[in-house]
Amino acid sequence: MSVATIAADAEQLNFYGRNAATVGVYITDLSTGKSIEKENIDKAMIPASILKSVTSASALNILNEDFRYTTDVFLQGQLQGNVLNGNLVVKASGDPTIESSHFTDRQSFDDMIVKCLKDKNISVIKGEIIVDEDAFSDTGQIPQWVIEDTGWEYGAGFYGFNYKNNTFKLFPESMNTVPEVPYIDVVVEYSPQNSDIARGINSDIYFVSGKNVDKKNFSITTTMNSPSTVFIYNLRNRLISAGISIENNIIEPCEGETLLLRYNSPLNTEMLRTMMFKSDNLIAEATLRALSPGQSRDVAIKRELTFLEKCGVSTDFIKIADGSGLARIDRVTPKFITDVLTFMAKSNYSDTYVSLFPKAGQEGTVKNFLKGTILTGKLALKSGSMNGVHCYAGYKLDNNGKPTHTIVIIVNNFFCSRDALRKEMQRFLLAVFK
Repeated sequence: MSVATIAADAEQLNFYGRNAATVGVYITDLSTGKSIEKENIDKAMIPASILKSVTSASALNILNEDFRYTTDVFLQGQLQGNVLNGNLVVKASGDPTIESSHFTDRQSFDDMIVKCLKDKNISVIKGEIIVDEDAFSDTGQIPQWVIEDTGWEYGAGFYGFNYKNNTFKLFPESMNTVPEVPYIDVVVEYSPQNSDIARGINSDIYFVSGKNVDKKNFSITTTMNSPSTVFIYNLRNRLISAGISIENNIIEPCEGETLLLRYNSPLNTEMLRTMMFKSDNLIAEATLRALSPGQSRDVAIKRELTFLEKCGVSTDFIKIADGSGLARIDRVTPKFITDVLTFMAKSNYSDTYVSLFPKAGQEGTVKNFLKGTILTGKLALKSGSMNGVHCYAGYKLDNNGKPTHTIVIIVNNFFCSRDALRKEMQRFLLAVFK
């Protein structure tokens, strides 16, 4: 490595196969703007989930802290006594939190609808349950995601209407699903290997294999292709069990819409904190799309990059294909991430933004990173990992929880074990902040 690549007297990451890997490091002092450690700061690299730190920064500024998704449920048609001569219509808002397992303290969306119908003494709906997603296009799993990711729960796509994290449990032995998911085909194959689940981009065909597929209690969590279809199917059953019949007559949209229910998501800060702590890809994709309501993913990305440029963050040689970092064509530089972190640390949203990052050794996906060391609770970091990629981005904190340094470490194409690399990253940070 030349002096031009690594700062003189710099601490250095050392791990097996380092020369075959691409390493980017940028640690700066926020008070002076000077670099503490730097290597390949202008090298474009795969960021994995540290891209969520960019998505959350854009969301705080463009949407603000108090933003909520609002999903309206309407009675469409005429209400005569206990009979609705029309349809029950849900206007989708892109909310990723409806019936989400991340927000279990909130009342069930399904139960809220049932209660509102009961309060109006409605026992018969002549028409259908309709989910209106017309305001959304370019939805589903992103074509730039690799096929190996789309069957697993972290590969759930974004839709105009999202339901139960857009995932479900599949029991291969019985073919049962939780929640009930209609209209899917499942192919099961015994294999001496570990369990695997695969499906094509936006496909209804699931391929399950592994040594436990014939066991009664074995389940695997996978992704929905049509969350609105699953919601309609389950809500219909829920209504029937509550004594409300759905006749499913085709009734054309007619005069008269009455608001039955207005459902608000949690606050933006709550959703972003969940996204960052749990590294939730669905919330990240929904957040990105909320930047440009009713428009395509490409338009939302363009708005994000335009905003960052106006803030003085150079987007040269940056490629963003999604909000989560799951796309392997995403490329960022350590300097780009550092510039975003620096801008946010000095913005009006500094305290809120820093609070979105889990504390090393204590919380979220970095709960065990640096645990029991002098840096436990002193670093607020977003982690990112995928095959051959391991990253951290965030801040060093003072005793009052205020950021003093930015930290960006990106390693691509490593061949040692992830555990060995993680241990070396811990040693490196302990040496830098000794």
